[in-house]
Amino acid sequence: MSFENYGDDMDPGKRDIMEATHIAVKKHGYSDLTIQHIADEFDRSKALIYYHYDGRDDLLVDFLKYILGGFLATLPEEGSSPREELDDLIELLLPTTVNEEPYRLMLSMFELRMNAPHDEAVREQYLEVEERVRMALEDILRRGIESNEFVDINVEVEAETLLSLLIGIRARRLTVYNPEQSIEPLKATIDAYLDRISTAVE
Repeated sequence: MSFENYGDDMDPGKRDIMEATHIAVKKHGYSDLTIQHIADEFDRSKALIYYHYDGRDDLLVDFLKYILGGFLATLPEEGSSPREELDDLIELLLPTTVNEEPYRLMLSMFELRMNAPHDEAVREQYLEVEERVRMALEDILRRGIESNEFVDINVEVEAETLLSLLIGIRARRLTVYNPEQSIEPLKATIDAYLDRISTAVE
């Protein structure tokens, strides 16, 4: 995920902290991450971190917002065919292979997600992201029906189905697959789903 030009409207100090946290999380993961790890990637005083945040957990709530906001900024824009947009969105959420550092970031976000039942701020952020992705899926499917790329389906139901598939496969990847392991067998499930709703099966 590229964060170039993302967060330009943030307080400069906070943006620097978020960028340092981004690097530190990819190196150390969520469980082992400390404020010192973040400070090691930060070219300002460690005191500035504590000026903005009470501690690691407080900082990570802001970091989650930063990461999820960056993800939303990379959602495919309308322009290519609906099927190509859908393929791009699936690849964004589920790259077939990843190297170790991006995998650590994905795993850290998954671990933060597990806090959602106990942390309303985390839960609200994931609800917002899911709603935005669901709306994007509905829009793609609706335009795909209009352009005769997809069969006539219940857009709301199918978008929810696809969203659940994507979240479930992402969770399986992070719990039972090794970082370097291809998830092509898991993505075959999505391919089968897309074949079912497509007007032409290649």
